Amino acid sequence: MIIRSRSRRTNIITVYVMAVVILFVGRQLFLPASEPAENTLIFISDFDSVDASRNANSVYRVSIDGRVMRRIVGSIPHGDGYLRATDIDCEPVSQQLVIASHRRDLNGFHHSLLDGTGLHLDKPAAGDLLSATRQIAIAPDGAAIVVSRQFEGFAEPRFGLVAGALFSRKFRIIRSPTADQSFISPDFSASGRQLVYIIKRHDDDASWASRLVVANSAGRKEQVIYETRRQISEVAWSPTGEWLALVVDRQVYRMNPYGGAELAKLTDHPGGATSPRWSPDGAQISYVTASTFPGHHLLMIMNADGSAKRRVTNVWGAVTNGCWV
Repeated sequence: MIIRSRSRRTNIITVYVMAVVILFVGRQLFLPASEPAENTLIFISDFDSVDASRNANSVYRVSIDGRVMRRIVGSIPHGDGYLRATDIDCEPVSQQLVIASHRRDLNGFHHSLLDGTGLHLDKPAAGDLLSATRQIAIAPDGAAIVVSRQFEGFAEPRFGLVAGALFSRKFRIIRSPTADQSFISPDFSASGRQLVYIIKRHDDDASWASRLVVANSAGRKEQVIYETRRQISEVAWSPTGEWLALVVDRQVYRMNPYGGAELAKLTDHPGGATSPRWSPDGAQISYVTASTFPGHHLLMIMNADGSAKRRVTNVWGAVTNGCWV
């Protein structure tokens, strides 16, 4: 009887401890945070089993020490199912967060504050300009938007750039794709007066595969600052304006947009490195790399020169880094 009584008490205590742990973890992961995000990374992932079962993903934020992670925007309903977000961007000063989704039947993007409150669909004031949006960038003042979206009329997917104003919802095409060229990965300069983006070549016999381009915010006065036969897939402009972080053949490099085409390689991960995002002071870069555990990805931080790499967190599932605030 004494042994049975002790066993029963042990089971009760075990169940109680497990309930407290589950409650704590659930609150950290799934309750929206009401306070402004500061010194955190914001990213997209489907690591929640609910998201994965819906073929959707959610927006999360994690402190740069990796100790606190919260879901700030859950699976977004659309039609009879849920959206799969493709890209996010945000601005710490205006506290704006924008979310892109590559759906042809969704003419717009989702918009909220950095804590996930006020989530709504922003549609253009006129026309069908924002369907099948792959990438999205918001200007430092939180007012201007530029997106890379898929255009119809091509045998294979081709992407061009559409720019506009967040609050007036007036958009216009600034770079249309062609059969052999797409325009991807736009980002604003620190002043908001310039854009950097990538021209991707679809002709295998061409003398170049990727061009890195700087233009004004209207997409005019285009200047090619780097050209290569390798694949450039992403670019991000530092908040100080003096550096670009770019992904070339799935590794992160750094270059000066005005000081020639010399690239400095910052990563050399066997699983590649993607989604470089600058810290607000431009001193560090966060990025994503594959974990040694199948199906897992690591959110990493390094200094702007590639030194002092460290892991922020290990995430089960797909991960797209969004912004650092």
